[in-house]
Amino acid sequence: MRTDRLYAAAIAVAAWLPCAAFAGDDAPRRIDVHVASSRYLALGDRITSVAVASKDVAEVAAFPPDQLLVTGKTPGTTTATVWHGQRVEVLVIDVTYDLDAVRDALRDALPGAENIDVRQAGTALALAGRVAAPADVDRAEEIVAGYAPGAAIVNLMTVAGDQQVQLEVSFAEVSRSALKEIGFNFWSKAKRSAGGLMNPATNLESLSPQANTSPGIADLNTAADGATPLVATPLSGAFGAIFSTTLGEFPFSAALSILSNKGYARVLAEPTLVAMSGQSASFLAGGEFPIPLPQSLGNIGVEYKKFGIQLEFTPTVIGDTIQVGVGVTVSDVDFSLGLKLEKVTVPGLTSRHAETTVRVKDGQSFVIAGLLSDKVRSNVDKVPWLGDLPVLGALFRSSSYRRDETELLVVVTAHRVRPLDERPELPGEFDRVDPSDLELFFLGRAESLPGGAPPRRRAPKHKPVGAVGFQR
Repeated sequence: MRTDRLYAAAIAVAAWLPCAAFAGDDAPRRIDVHVASSRYLALGDRITSVAVASKDVAEVAAFPPDQLLVTGKTPGTTTATVWHGQRVEVLVIDVTYDLDAVRDALRDALPGAENIDVRQAGTALALAGRVAAPADVDRAEEIVAGYAPGAAIVNLMTVAGDQQVQLEVSFAEVSRSALKEIGFNFWSKAKRSAGGLMNPATNLESLSPQANTSPGIADLNTAADGATPLVATPLSGAFGAIFSTTLGEFPFSAALSILSNKGYARVLAEPTLVAMSGQSASFLAGGEFPIPLPQSLGNIGVEYKKFGIQLEFTPTVIGDTIQVGVGVTVSDVDFSLGLKLEKVTVPGLTSRHAETTVRVKDGQSFVIAGLLSDKVRSNVDKVPWLGDLPVLGALFRSSSYRRDETELLVVVTAHRVRPLDERPELPGEFDRVDPSDLELFFLGRAESLPGGAPPRRRAPKHKPVGAVGFQR
């Protein structure tokens, strides 16, 4: 009986040992591999079969007798079950991007970046760090996208420095005809002249550093490579170069003020706009007029067209410079250019438009000029019938002819500004104690006297929260 029990126990142990060996290790082996890269594994036993849970994440190929080739395809985690010898082994395969190569590429392309780093979060990549300009953020995303095409990129990067730009713009219209009549010349005291107008192709950095210019006056006769230098007329030369400079000891702002008082020039608008770097801001001083639009079934729709002084600008802070894209339009309603539609006369527009992109430093100005307007007016006054007589009719009529030439000048000054902290309360701003009904109506007091009832603090209904305004 005892012998039978020993035989039964031996048979049970013999049956359990292969199963235990076949079950493999308790802890699966983890394999790290990069996307689009491979890794060899030597298991030591003959491989009989391989099964991969997700072939979209990784591909596992067996090479007899005992080697595996694991290739990463897409970021993620999968498992591979390998039968080799008398064992079954489970491999956990983690497929990731080669983040070290991405970090090295970012540091090489963006040397001014601070603590720039990239991390993987699931199938997405998170960018963090501090760069010098908004353009560096786009460049960093392009680099990461090159190493991880199709991956979602979470941008957590910040831009150093002041990223708000204040644009001071002056629109001035000058009568060229009036200046010719009075013989006004801004450059009468200057030994030399500077070109007064920069076209969109003019490169501010290409100005000749060897030019012998007066203090504060730039030599604008040098244009960028491939651009034709503009020949400045006396008027555009006077206005185009020195809105923010001086001629000798006579400031230009005083000259403009004198011309405005005499009616030879007038300032149309002087807007000041603030926008974040990379964002757009616009300004309109004018209005809108309706335009009827025929529609189906005899209906008529209405579309409004803007006119007046329009300004749009997009600043971009690049290091210690500001790249400003400016578009200006000055338009007037002109019924002589109108179109008659179903007994309705739709007026036209006479407009002057300019658009350019320049790069300046903080506080520097540039001028857009050459937007000319030429109007010819003729008038004949005569006595009825007598003025139509030949020869003698000239005694009974008068003729007048006038040609008005005006030039629109746009002066743009860019400043880098930073947001203010939360605005502190002004001394005594909210310390006033409201009077009681007795003090207000019977004693005529606007404030309660000290020493009376406990003061009732007058809290503001609306108070600024967060960053308010800007400062230089």
